Amino acid sequence: MSDNKQSQKAGDNSQLVQAGTVQIFNGIDEKRAREICAETYEIARRDFTADAYACANKRVQQFEESLFSRISKLEGALNSFADPAFQFLLTSAQKTAAASERDADYDMLAELLVCRIEKGQSRKTRTGISKAVEIVDKIDDDALCALTVIHTVKQILPSAGFCKAGIKILADTFEKLIYMELPTGIDWIEHLDILDAVRINNVNQFKKIDVLYPESLDGYSLAGIEIGSDNYKKALELLASVNLGSSTLVTNELLENYVRLPISNKIKIKDARIIYNTEVNGVVDSSPKPLNEKEIEILEAVWDLYTKDVNANTNAKRAFMKEWDNHPSLNKLHSWWDKIPYAIDITYVGTVLARTNARRCDKNIPELPITT
Repeated sequence: MSDNKQSQKAGDNSQLVQAGTVQIFNGIDEKRAREICAETYEIARRDFTADAYACANKRVQQFEESLFSRISKLEGALNSFADPAFQFLLTSAQKTAAASERDADYDMLAELLVCRIEKGQSRKTRTGISKAVEIVDKIDDDALCALTVIHTVKQILPSAGFCKAGIKILADTFEKLIYMELPTGIDWIEHLDILDAVRINNVNQFKKIDVLYPESLDGYSLAGIEIGSDNYKKALELLASVNLGSSTLVTNELLENYVRLPISNKIKIKDARIIYNTEVNGVVDSSPKPLNEKEIEILEAVWDLYTKDVNANTNAKRAFMKEWDNHPSLNKLHSWWDKIPYAIDITYVGTVLARTNARRCDKNIPELPITT
């Protein structure tokens, strides 16, 4: 039989604490996080009577399951449950979930809390998220869809070097975001304004799609350099001066007999990468490497050699828009966007809602920044 007796001696003016088992707690596990949810829900449900408990319990449970399915994939996320500010937000989200009958709202609330964990370092972001949590159950479905689409138009551009590939990226993105019929008229704009998600700008209008995107993606919509022209020869000489071959220029997919740089717009030149094939011990390394200052300067000079011929650029833009409208989601966006009666400015709360809804629709959608 083992001896379980323990003894300790203390010197003068000292204290002893004896324990048979020592437990070390490091952070919060899912069990404790769920207990915290139960504790905060006790606070949340004080706002409604016992008659509503069954309905409220079911809705809040759906929200919490959605929440835990998301945060389980984030390292260290459960520790946020020990933060008093996060607990206040959790209580608010539980109240909103209890008040909403839409299943999508539970996912939205879960995404908002995940956003708080991931991006809640600044007070501005935390305030935006808190306000968004409060109005999730009040915003119309089609207004939220429209808000998300507008924010995405303003924030996301493809970086693909080839026009058709870049347009396809946008088409796939908006196919996921335009998940219902988009609203028309002004009621949906006024609804968003009442909720402080947007500010109405009666003075201005949005640029039409056939102006907005050809300008933003001029690397796709400009004709480029005519093959065999003097500017074409100059471009090849410039490229050769920094050991960049003629393959740096690619065929314009939309216009015969023209070449262009495989860049979506001029400002992207500084972010471009050059692939050098280097053989080491029989193994070919094709790692992309950033451009140096001289290479950036040369590529910008090549860009400046793009033709200024009005007819060529008009034909290129027309071909760009034809390719755009060949995609159902982009054609739908084109038609709807051009009918928006006036411009709107998205507030910080609206930005948080749009970003969160986009992430709810598809996790593979490019990350939308929380900026206005």
